[in-house]
Amino acid sequence: MKIGLVSKNSELLDDFRLNMSDSEVVGFRNIDNISREKCNIYVIDYDEIGDPESTQFYLSRLRKKILDTPVVIILRVNTVSELQSTWFFDDFILYPFRKGEVLARVKRIMADKIDDDEEITIGHLRVNIKEYTVYLDDEKIELTYKEFELLRLFLQNRGTVFSRKEVLNRIWGMEYIGGTRTVDVHIRRLRSKLGDDFNTIIETVRNVGYKCIE
Repeated sequence: MKIGLVSKNSELLDDFRLNMSDSEVVGFRNIDNISREKCNIYVIDYDEIGDPESTQFYLSRLRKKILDTPVVIILRVNTVSELQSTWFFDDFILYPFRKGEVLARVKRIMADKIDDDEEITIGHLRVNIKEYTVYLDDEKIELTYKEFELLRLFLQNRGTVFSRKEVLNRIWGMEYIGGTRTVDVHIRRLRSKLGDDFNTIIETVRNVGYKCIE
């Protein structure tokens, strides 16, 4: 497993490597040079972000680069109260690290990730997350990258209602200047490609957004 750690704190980096001695830990001083292909998981030192006001924008930029790659935030005791559930992250770890905690948390996240990489089947639809392929019965459906990511967001979060703004932030990123109408346009494209099966998978929640039917 290859782990990317974003921090300028050399002591923290050394300590993290000791805790993850069986994995390759790559240090990054910022997020400019990272990508989805470089690492299996990214760990972000919260002290590198700056302040709570800029965190969501920072993590949105990161998410656009690494897509569904898991993100863990390193906090200090005095910054735990600043954590917000709306941020784009999968888990957090306190520094100084407690023995065994880093390894346990990373293993849990990666185990969930392995489950996500499996094929998802719902109704007549089969979606292979790893291969980025979609089949309706035995017919392959060609989706654009954004259409696929949109479909995957709903399938991997069945029953969760996403507002148009939430979908826009997750798929396009907070810095995207287009309006929420973009989401509706892509939903219509998915509906046209999936036909009648679309309505058995995605439900429109009036005045709110969309969700995948459980």
